[in-house]
Amino acid sequence: MITQNQYAHFFYNVDGLGSRGIYKILERGVNLEDLFGMEEKQLFALIKECTGKNRIAEEIIKVRKTWNFEEQKKNLDKEEIKFVSVYSDEFPEKLKNIPDPPFGLYVRGALPNPKIPCVSIVGARMCSDYGRFMARKFGRGLALAGVQVISGMARGVDGISQKAAIEADGKSFGILGCGVDICYPDENRDVYEKICLKGGLISEYHPKTEPRPNLFPMRNRIISGLADIVLVVEARQKSGTQITVDQALEQGKEVLAVPGRVTDRLSDGCNFLISQGAGVALGVRDVLDRLWKTDSYERKDNGSVTEKGRKEAGEDVIESERSSFGKDSQLSLEYEIEDVIDIIPISASTITEKLHAKGIDIPIPKLMSCLMEMTYKGRVIQDGVYYRKKLENICK
Repeated sequence: MITQNQYAHFFYNVDGLGSRGIYKILERGVNLEDLFGMEEKQLFALIKECTGKNRIAEEIIKVRKTWNFEEQKKNLDKEEIKFVSVYSDEFPEKLKNIPDPPFGLYVRGALPNPKIPCVSIVGARMCSDYGRFMARKFGRGLALAGVQVISGMARGVDGISQKAAIEADGKSFGILGCGVDICYPDENRDVYEKICLKGGLISEYHPKTEPRPNLFPMRNRIISGLADIVLVVEARQKSGTQITVDQALEQGKEVLAVPGRVTDRLSDGCNFLISQGAGVALGVRDVLDRLWKTDSYERKDNGSVTEKGRKEAGEDVIESERSSFGKDSQLSLEYEIEDVIDIIPISASTITEKLHAKGIDIPIPKLMSCLMEMTYKGRVIQDGVYYRKKLENICK
Protein backbone atom coordinates (compact mmCIF):
# COMPACT_ATOMS: atom_id res chain seq x y z
CA MET A 1 0.00 0.00 0.00
CA ILE A 2 1.32 3.43 -0.98
CA THR A 3 1.40 5.85 1.95
CA GLN A 4 0.64 9.57 1.96
CA ASN A 5 4.33 10.15 2.75
CA GLN A 6 5.28 8.33 -0.47
CA TYR A 7 2.83 10.41 -2.50
CA ALA A 8 4.35 13.47 -0.80
CA HIS A 9 7.80 12.32 -1.94
CA PHE A 10 6.56 12.11 -5.53
CA PHE A 11 5.19 15.66 -5.58
CA TYR A 12 8.28 16.96 -3.78
CA ASN A 13 10.29 15.71 -6.76
CA VAL A 14 8.20 17.56 -9.37
CA ASP A 15 10.46 20.26 -10.76
CA GLY A 16 9.13 23.77 -10.11
CA LEU A 17 6.46 22.80 -7.58
CA GLY A 18 8.33 23.03 -4.27
CA SER A 19 6.95 23.35 -0.75
CA ARG A 20 4.98 26.53 -1.44
CA GLY A 21 3.30 25.08 -4.51
CA ILE A 22 2.31 21.88 -2.71
CA TYR A 23 0.89 23.80 0.24
CA LYS A 24 -1.19 25.97 -2.11
CA ILE A 25 -2.68 22.84 -3.67
CA LEU A 26 -3.39 21.29 -0.27
CA GLU A 27 -5.21 24.48 0.78
CA ARG A 28 -7.82 23.55 -1.83
CA GLY A 29 -8.60 20.43 0.19
CA VAL A 30 -7.11 18.07 -2.41
CA ASN A 31 -5.86 14.66 -1.28
CA LEU A 32 -2.39 13.82 -2.66
CA GLU A 33 -3.48 10.35 -3.74
CA ASP A 34 -6.38 11.88 -5.68
CA LEU A 35 -4.05 14.49 -7.12
CA PHE A 36 -1.68 11.78 -8.34
CA GLY A 37 -4.47 10.00 -10.22
CA MET A 38 -6.26 13.13 -11.44
CA GLU A 39 -7.25 13.36 -15.11
CA GLU A 40 -5.11 15.68 -17.19
CA LYS A 41 -7.82 18.31 -17.90
CA GLN A 42 -8.72 18.64 -14.22
CA LEU A 43 -5.03 18.59 -13.22
CA PHE A 44 -4.15 21.43 -15.62
CA ALA A 45 -7.03 23.55 -14.26
CA LEU A 46 -6.04 23.01 -10.62
CA ILE A 47 -2.31 23.62 -11.15
CA LYS A 48 -3.02 26.74 -13.23
CA GLU A 49 -5.24 28.07 -10.45
CA CYS A 50 -2.70 27.35 -7.70
CA THR A 51 0.61 28.19 -9.38
CA GLY A 52 -0.25 29.95 -12.63
CA LYS A 53 2.16 27.64 -14.48
CA ASN A 54 0.97 25.03 -16.99
CA ARG A 55 4.46 23.54 -17.24
CA ILE A 56 4.16 22.19 -13.67
CA ALA A 57 1.11 20.14 -14.68
CA GLU A 58 3.07 18.90 -17.68
CA GLU A 59 5.93 17.93 -15.38
CA ILE A 60 3.59 16.00 -13.05
CA ILE A 61 2.20 14.05 -16.01
CA LYS A 62 5.70 13.29 -17.31
CA VAL A 63 7.15 12.18 -13.97
CA ARG A 64 4.24 9.97 -12.91
CA LYS A 65 4.58 7.88 -16.10
CA THR A 66 7.94 6.54 -14.93
CA TRP A 67 7.72 6.93 -11.14
CA ASN A 68 8.07 3.70 -9.19
CA PHE A 69 7.26 4.12 -5.49
CA GLU A 70 9.01 0.95 -4.32
CA GLU A 71 12.12 1.67 -6.36
CA GLN A 72 12.33 5.21 -4.98
CA LYS A 73 12.08 3.89 -1.43
CA LYS A 74 14.79 1.29 -2.09
CA ASN A 75 17.10 3.96 -3.54
CA LEU A 76 16.76 6.07 -0.39
CA ASP A 77 17.17 3.05 1.90
CA LYS A 78 20.34 2.09 0.04
CA GLU A 79 21.82 5.51 0.86
CA GLU A 80 20.49 5.31 4.45
CA ILE A 81 18.32 8.36 3.78
CA LYS A 82 14.67 8.78 4.62
CA PHE A 83 12.16 11.32 3.36
CA VAL A 84 9.93 12.82 6.06
CA SER A 85 6.98 14.95 4.97
CA VAL A 86 4.32 16.76 7.01
CA TYR A 87 2.27 13.56 6.66
CA SER A 88 4.83 11.65 8.70
CA ASP A 89 4.58 11.35 12.48
CA GLU A 90 8.32 12.07 12.58
CA PHE A 91 8.02 15.52 11.01
CA PRO A 92 9.09 18.14 13.62
CA GLU A 93 6.11 19.95 15.10
CA LYS A 94 8.29 23.04 15.56
CA LEU A 95 8.58 23.46 11.78
CA LYS A 96 4.89 23.22 10.93
CA ASN A 97 3.95 26.78 11.84
CA ILE A 98 7.05 28.80 11.01
CA PRO A 99 6.87 31.31 8.13
CA ASP A 100 7.48 29.48 4.83
CA PRO A 101 7.51 25.98 6.40
CA PRO A 102 9.23 23.12 4.57
CA PHE A 103 6.93 20.44 3.19
CA GLY A 104 9.51 17.67 3.44
CA LEU A 105 12.96 16.87 4.78
CA TYR A 106 15.63 14.39 3.81
CA VAL A 107 17.24 12.86 6.89
CA ARG A 108 20.34 10.77 7.40
CA GLY A 109 20.43 9.59 10.98
CA ALA A 110 17.71 10.93 13.24
CA LEU A 111 15.61 14.03 13.83
CA PRO A 112 15.80 15.95 17.13
CA ASN A 113 13.86 14.43 20.01
CA PRO A 114 10.89 16.79 20.59
CA LYS A 115 10.93 16.04 24.33
CA ILE A 116 14.48 17.31 24.76
CA PRO A 117 15.45 21.01 24.46
CA CYS A 118 17.44 22.25 21.45
CA VAL A 119 19.85 25.16 21.14
CA SER A 120 21.15 26.41 17.81
CA ILE A 121 24.74 27.67 17.96
CA VAL A 122 25.67 29.94 15.05
CA GLY A 123 28.48 32.33 14.24
CA ALA A 124 31.34 33.37 12.01
CA ARG A 125 33.01 31.00 9.59
CA MET A 126 36.35 32.80 9.86
CA CYS A 127 36.22 33.03 13.65
CA SER A 128 38.98 34.13 16.02
CA ASP A 129 40.69 32.00 18.67
CA TYR A 130 38.23 33.49 21.16
CA GLY A 131 35.30 32.44 18.97
CA ARG A 132 36.69 28.93 18.62
CA PHE A 133 37.17 28.64 22.37
CA MET A 134 33.64 29.85 23.17
CA ALA A 135 32.09 27.63 20.48
CA ARG A 136 33.77 24.59 22.05
CA LYS A 137 32.79 25.69 25.52
CA PHE A 138 29.10 26.08 24.70
CA GLY A 139 28.91 23.02 22.44
CA ARG A 140 30.49 20.78 25.06
CA GLY A 141 28.69 22.32 28.03
CA LEU A 142 25.22 22.11 26.51
CA ALA A 143 25.82 18.53 25.39
CA LEU A 144 26.90 17.55 28.90
CA ALA A 145 23.64 19.02 30.18
CA GLY A 146 21.65 16.84 27.78
CA VAL A 147 20.72 19.67 25.39
CA GLN A 148 20.60 18.90 21.66
CA VAL A 149 22.94 21.16 19.66
CA ILE A 150 21.80 22.30 16.21
CA SER A 151 23.83 24.18 13.63
CA GLY A 152 24.68 24.39 9.94
CA MET A 153 27.89 22.32 10.06
CA ALA A 154 29.70 25.19 8.31
CA ARG A 155 33.37 25.91 8.94
CA GLY A 156 34.08 28.00 11.99
CA VAL A 157 31.67 28.34 14.93
CA ASP A 158 29.03 25.94 13.53
CA GLY A 159 31.28 22.95 12.97
CA ILE A 160 33.41 23.57 16.07
CA SER A 161 30.41 23.66 18.41
CA GLN A 162 28.93 20.52 16.86
CA LYS A 163 32.21 18.63 17.07
CA ALA A 164 32.53 19.59 20.75
CA ALA A 165 28.98 18.37 21.40
CA ILE A 166 29.66 15.01 19.72
CA GLU A 167 32.97 14.55 21.56
CA ALA A 168 31.08 15.13 24.82
CA ASP A 169 28.82 12.21 23.79
CA GLY A 170 25.90 14.57 23.12
CA LYS A 171 23.37 14.83 20.33
CA SER A 172 23.93 17.23 17.43
CA PHE A 173 22.05 17.88 14.18
CA GLY A 174 23.45 19.49 11.04
CA ILE A 175 21.10 21.45 8.79
CA LEU A 176 22.70 21.46 5.35
CA GLY A 177 22.59 23.79 2.37
CA CYS A 178 23.06 20.79 0.06
CA GLY A 179 21.97 17.15 -0.12
CA VAL A 180 22.49 15.04 3.01
CA ASP A 181 24.73 12.74 0.96
CA ILE A 182 27.26 15.55 0.41
CA CYS A 183 29.81 16.71 2.98
CA TYR A 184 30.38 20.46 2.80
CA PRO A 185 32.83 21.83 3.69
CA ASP A 186 35.15 18.85 3.38
CA GLU A 187 37.19 20.02 6.38
CA ASN A 188 34.24 19.00 8.59
CA ARG A 189 34.22 15.42 7.31
CA ASP A 190 34.99 14.07 10.77
CA VAL A 191 31.82 15.77 12.07
CA TYR A 192 29.84 14.63 9.02
CA GLU A 193 30.80 10.98 9.53
CA LYS A 194 30.11 10.92 13.27
CA ILE A 195 27.02 13.08 13.49
CA CYS A 196 24.64 10.42 12.13
CA LEU A 197 25.59 8.14 15.01
CA LYS A 198 24.92 10.83 17.60
CA GLY A 199 22.22 12.91 15.92
CA GLY A 200 21.54 13.45 12.26
CA LEU A 201 21.92 15.36 9.01
CA ILE A 202 18.85 17.22 7.73
CA SER A 203 18.14 19.02 4.45
CA GLU A 204 15.11 20.11 2.48
CA TYR A 205 17.21 19.72 -0.68
CA HIS A 206 17.23 16.52 -2.71
CA PRO A 207 20.17 14.10 -2.43
CA LYS A 208 23.04 14.94 -4.79
CA THR A 209 22.15 18.66 -4.63
CA GLU A 210 25.48 20.50 -4.68
CA PRO A 211 25.98 23.44 -2.28
CA ARG A 212 25.19 26.84 -3.78
CA PRO A 213 25.24 30.28 -2.13
CA ASN A 214 21.49 30.84 -2.63
CA LEU A 215 20.61 27.63 -0.75
CA PHE A 216 22.14 28.57 2.60
CA PRO A 217 19.89 31.51 3.60
CA MET A 218 16.81 29.29 3.11
CA ARG A 219 18.14 26.50 5.32
CA ASN A 220 18.77 29.01 8.14
CA ARG A 221 15.03 29.19 8.92
CA ILE A 222 15.19 25.47 9.76
CA ILE A 223 18.22 25.97 12.03
CA SER A 224 16.28 28.55 14.03
CA GLY A 225 12.95 26.75 13.63
CA LEU A 226 14.15 23.58 15.35
CA ALA A 227 15.68 25.51 18.25
CA ASP A 228 14.25 26.70 21.52
CA ILE A 229 17.05 29.26 21.77
CA VAL A 230 19.44 30.63 19.15
CA LEU A 231 22.92 31.37 20.54
CA VAL A 232 25.24 33.65 18.56
CA VAL A 233 28.86 33.06 19.55
CA GLU A 234 30.77 35.43 17.25
CA ALA A 235 29.58 37.30 14.16
CA ARG A 236 30.02 40.44 12.14
CA GLN A 237 27.08 42.83 12.13
CA LYS A 238 26.31 42.13 8.46
CA SER A 239 26.63 38.40 7.89
CA GLY A 240 24.76 35.18 7.24
CA THR A 241 24.36 34.79 10.99
CA GLN A 242 22.15 37.87 11.01
CA ILE A 243 19.79 36.11 8.58
CA THR A 244 19.38 33.28 11.08
CA VAL A 245 18.78 35.79 13.88
CA ASP A 246 16.15 37.67 11.86
CA GLN A 247 14.35 34.42 11.11
CA ALA A 248 14.54 33.36 14.74
CA LEU A 249 12.94 36.63 15.84
CA GLU A 250 10.25 36.26 13.18
CA GLN A 251 9.55 32.78 14.55
CA GLY A 252 9.32 34.13 18.10
CA LYS A 253 12.49 32.41 19.30
CA GLU A 254 14.76 33.80 22.02
CA VAL A 255 18.18 35.00 20.90
CA LEU A 256 21.25 35.07 23.14
CA ALA A 257 24.65 36.48 22.23
CA VAL A 258 28.17 36.07 23.59
CA PRO A 259 29.70 39.53 24.11
CA GLY A 260 33.12 40.46 22.79
CA ARG A 261 35.48 43.43 22.84
CA VAL A 262 34.09 46.52 21.09
CA THR A 263 37.31 46.79 19.07
CA ASP A 264 36.85 43.31 17.55
CA ARG A 265 34.98 43.42 14.24
CA LEU A 266 34.01 39.77 14.68
CA SER A 267 32.11 40.73 17.85
CA ASP A 268 30.22 43.62 16.23
CA GLY A 269 27.21 41.43 15.51
CA CYS A 270 26.96 40.02 19.04
CA ASN A 271 27.47 43.37 20.74
CA PHE A 272 24.88 44.98 18.46
CA LEU A 273 22.34 42.24 19.24
CA ILE A 274 22.89 42.77 22.96
CA SER A 275 22.42 46.53 22.53
CA GLN A 276 19.11 45.76 20.78
CA GLY A 277 17.84 43.61 23.64
CA ALA A 278 19.23 40.12 23.04
CA GLY A 279 20.10 38.12 26.15
CA VAL A 280 23.72 37.95 27.27
CA ALA A 281 25.34 34.51 27.41
CA LEU A 282 28.49 34.67 29.54
CA GLY A 283 28.48 30.94 30.10
CA VAL A 284 26.54 27.72 29.64
CA ARG A 285 24.51 28.33 32.78
CA ASP A 286 22.97 31.45 31.22
CA VAL A 287 21.58 29.33 28.37
CA LEU A 288 20.36 26.57 30.65
CA ASP A 289 18.61 29.05 32.94
CA ARG A 290 16.68 30.44 29.96
CA LEU A 291 15.67 26.92 28.93
CA TRP A 292 14.32 26.23 32.41
CA LYS A 293 12.15 29.33 32.19
CA THR A 294 10.40 28.23 28.99
CA ASP A 295 7.03 26.55 29.51
CA SER A 296 8.00 23.60 27.32
CA TYR A 297 10.76 22.47 29.69
CA GLU A 298 9.23 23.29 33.06
CA ARG A 299 9.03 19.49 33.48
CA LYS A 300 12.21 18.60 35.35
CA ASP A 301 11.07 15.02 35.91
CA ASN A 302 11.44 14.00 32.25
CA GLY A 303 15.21 13.86 32.55
CA SER A 304 15.73 16.04 29.45
CA VAL A 305 18.04 18.42 31.27
CA THR A 306 19.21 16.97 34.56
CA GLU A 307 20.45 18.98 37.52
CA LYS A 308 23.63 16.91 37.40
CA GLY A 309 24.05 17.88 33.76
CA ARG A 310 23.52 21.54 34.64
CA LYS A 311 26.35 21.35 37.17
CA GLU A 312 28.66 19.46 34.82
CA ALA A 313 28.00 21.96 32.05
CA GLY A 314 28.40 25.07 34.17
CA GLU A 315 31.43 27.22 34.73
CA ASP A 316 32.75 24.61 37.16
CA VAL A 317 33.86 22.58 34.10
CA ILE A 318 36.17 25.39 33.05
CA GLU A 319 37.23 26.06 36.62
CA SER A 320 38.12 22.41 37.15
CA GLU A 321 40.32 22.54 34.07
CA ARG A 322 42.06 25.61 35.40
CA SER A 323 42.49 24.26 38.93
CA SER A 324 43.86 20.94 37.67
CA PHE A 325 47.20 22.68 37.20
CA GLY A 326 47.30 24.07 40.69
CA LYS A 327 48.35 27.69 41.31
CA ASP A 328 52.08 27.09 40.94
CA SER A 329 51.62 24.87 37.90
CA GLN A 330 49.31 27.45 36.32
CA LEU A 331 51.84 30.24 36.75
CA SER A 332 54.65 28.00 35.49
CA LEU A 333 52.61 27.15 32.40
CA GLU A 334 51.92 30.84 31.76
CA TYR A 335 55.66 31.57 31.73
CA GLU A 336 56.23 28.61 29.41
CA ILE A 337 53.61 30.05 27.04
CA GLU A 338 55.08 33.54 27.27
CA ASP A 339 58.50 32.12 26.47
CA VAL A 340 57.33 30.65 23.12
CA ILE A 341 55.52 33.85 22.11
CA ASP A 342 58.05 36.11 20.42
CA ILE A 343 57.66 39.56 18.85
CA ILE A 344 56.44 37.75 15.71
CA PRO A 345 52.63 37.30 15.78
CA ILE A 346 51.71 33.71 16.65
CA SER A 347 48.45 31.73 16.59
CA ALA A 348 47.12 29.45 19.32
CA SER A 349 47.75 26.36 17.18
CA THR A 350 51.42 27.37 16.68
CA ILE A 351 51.78 27.94 20.44
CA THR A 352 50.50 24.38 20.97
CA GLU A 353 53.08 23.03 18.51
CA LYS A 354 55.95 24.91 20.16
CA LEU A 355 54.91 23.73 23.62
CA HIS A 356 54.68 20.17 22.31
CA ALA A 357 58.25 20.47 21.04
CA LYS A 358 59.24 21.35 24.63
CA GLY A 359 57.47 18.24 25.95
CA ILE A 360 54.35 20.10 27.14
CA ASP A 361 51.03 18.77 25.85
CA ILE A 362 48.06 21.00 26.64
CA PRO A 363 44.45 20.75 25.43
CA ILE A 364 43.23 23.76 23.46
CA PRO A 365 40.57 24.74 26.07
CA LYS A 366 43.25 24.88 28.78
CA LEU A 367 45.57 26.84 26.50
CA MET A 368 42.83 29.34 25.68
CA SER A 369 42.01 29.70 29.36
CA CYS A 370 45.66 30.49 30.11
CA LEU A 371 45.96 32.92 27.21
CA MET A 372 42.82 34.78 28.33
CA GLU A 373 44.21 34.98 31.87
CA MET A 374 47.55 36.29 30.55
CA THR A 375 45.69 38.86 28.44
CA TYR A 376 43.83 40.08 31.54
CA LYS A 377 47.15 40.36 33.36
CA GLY A 378 48.58 42.42 30.51
CA ARG A 379 51.35 39.96 29.70
CA VAL A 380 50.21 39.22 26.14
CA ILE A 381 48.20 41.08 23.51
CA GLN A 382 45.48 39.28 21.55
CA ASP A 383 44.53 40.65 18.14
CA GLY A 384 43.48 37.54 16.24
CA VAL A 385 47.06 36.38 16.89
CA TYR A 386 49.15 36.72 20.05
CA TYR A 387 52.06 39.06 20.89
CA ARG A 388 54.25 39.08 23.97
CA LYS A 389 53.87 42.42 25.69
CA LYS A 390 57.33 44.06 25.77
CA LEU A 391 58.51 46.21 28.66
CA GLU A 392 58.58 49.32 26.48
CA ASN A 393 54.93 48.73 25.55
CA ILE A 394 53.99 48.45 29.21
CA CYS A 395 55.79 51.71 30.03
CA LYS A 396 53.82 53.49 27.31
